[in-house]
Formats: sequence, structure tokens, C-alpha cells
Amino acid sequence: MKETVKNYLRENLDENFKTLNNFNHKNLPLFLIQKYNFNLIQLLNKKILLVEPSENNSTIIELKKHMRILYNLKKDNVVFLFKQISQYKRKLLIKEKIPFIVENGQFFLPFLGLDLSNQTRENLKTVEEFTPVTQQVYLWFLYNKEGQLTSEDLSLKFNYSKMHIFRALNILCDLNLLVYKIGGKTKRSKIYKRIDDPSYYLNGKEYLKNPVNKVVYLKKIDNKYPAAGLYALAKISMLNPPDQKIYAISKSEAKRIQTQFIENIDRINNEKLNQIQIWNYNPDNFQNNGIVDLLSLSLSINHLHDERVEMSIEQKLRSEKWYME
Repeated sequence: MKETVKNYLRENLDENFKTLNNFNHKNLPLFLIQKYNFNLIQLLNKKILLVEPSENNSTIIELKKHMRILYNLKKDNVVFLFKQISQYKRKLLIKEKIPFIVENGQFFLPFLGLDLSNQTRENLKTVEEFTPVTQQVYLWFLYNKEGQLTSEDLSLKFNYSKMHIFRALNILCDLNLLVYKIGGKTKRSKIYKRIDDPSYYLNGKEYLKNPVNKVVYLKKIDNKYPAAGLYALAKISMLNPPDQKIYAISKSEAKRIQTQFIENIDRINNEKLNQIQIWNYNPDNFQNNGIVDLLSLSLSINHLHDERVEMSIEQKLRSEKWYME
């Protein structure tokens, strides 16, 4: 396997990628040994048999048949490595769910849930809004101006797979919100940091999304949840508090306590209920002194179109160094 391929896998998929030396050709049919070069690698904690054709003339039918033979013999994920492929062949490989890596950076690894090709910056900018994972990465760098992290650091911090973090970082880099340098313990990791204020906020705000996925109600509430919505804004401004207390929780926490949700709220005095916002990401990741983070709070109340609310949140935002209209 070429060093360029190794470096690409380390920098873009898994900085802990490594080749394994215990591959055994035993039991492989002679025609496969003659037709392919084999490398056993470890990528994102998966053992993979990387299969490189000696000539780029195999048909899709042959590749699919050979992949099945190799898997039945070795029980490893089989991925074909190509020097280059046509767009037509790439479409056929994906259609037939045949995993592959191309030396120019394209790859399709369905068992890892990964399908990326060389995309232009213009294509990536057609993204209309951040995914919950991308928004969390964006927010972390917003609140940690001097912060510098690798994809592995972020994966551990937010408990997402490296694949999801990799996608988020790619989007933020291609939107010119993040830059990176190569370093770390292995001297091969990408270490990311954000651009300066106020450009980081201004260039990213159009992709931000209201974090609230659903609103439910509870009679009793655990004080460990951060305050949200108008209840949170009242705590940090001169705005009068609403009749109901409002808190934010993650989807996983909502699933844990869903049996406590009040469904028929019309039969109960609403003032006695607590409103619970179920967020698309964990509000605890950025909460400050028991209150959800300011930018997420702003996004969650933008739809209210209340002049007093707008003035209150605007005043708080203006106190942040990264903020500019």
C-alpha cells in the first residue's frame, strides 16, 4: 500500500489507523492471489482486508463475487483499493454496495456508514443548516476561542463516532470557519482551531438551527436540568418570568423519563406543569450556571417575535465578544 494512501486514511478517517502484519494467504484460491494484492489494516477499530487489483479491468460482477469469496474465507470486511475509477464505475460500486477506496480520496465504506467523495467547496456550501453534531462542534469552538482539538478529542468529548465528527469538521473547514495544522503525538493528526471574531459567528450563523425538537410537560422536575426558553432569559435579564418553568433535556434523557410526560395537559392547570424542551443535542454540553448557552437560547426563542424578548436577548448577545449583527 502506498504511503499516500496510508497518510490519507490517518489524516481524514482515523489517526490511529495501522497496517497489520498477520495476514495469511493460506486457503486463498490461486486466481485471487494472482489477481490482487492484499493488506490487512485496522480502521476505526474495524479489521479490514484491503484488496488492490493488479490490473484495473475487473467487472462489477467479478468484484462482487470475489468479495463474497474473500469474506467467506477470512471473515474480515473486504474493501477494494483502486488507483482511479470512472464516475460510472463509482456509481455501480455504490449501487452494488461494494466497499472501495480510491487513491484520489474517494471512498465508500457502508459498514462504517461512510460515503464521501472529493467535493468542491461550492458543493459543500449548498448545506442549508448544520446537523446537530456540526452545530455542537461549531458551538464548542465559539465558546472556546483559543481551543485546539483533534477529531478524536471531539469524539470523546461529545460521545459521537469519529465518522460523525469527521463529517462535521469537514463541513466547518470547507466553510472556512475552522483551520487546522498537522501535529499531535503521532505528528500526523489534524489539530483544529477556529477563525477570529467576529467572522466566525457571522459566517456560521446562517447555518444554525433551533435546537428544540419537541416540547413536553412534567409535574415534577429534577433541578439538575438547565433552564431554557423565556424562563432562562428571565434569569439573565430584566424580563418577567413566564408562568411555567422551562427546562432543556437531551433526547436520551427524554427517553429515560418519557413515562413521566403529561399527555392530556388540558385536564390539568397548566401553571402547575413544567415545560420540557427536548433538544437535538445535549444542552448540558454548553450550559452555564444552570442555564442553557446563550446562542442556543437565542435560536430557541427567535420564533416568538416579541419585541421585549428580542430586545432582552439582543442586549445579552451584544455583551459577547464574538457577536456582531
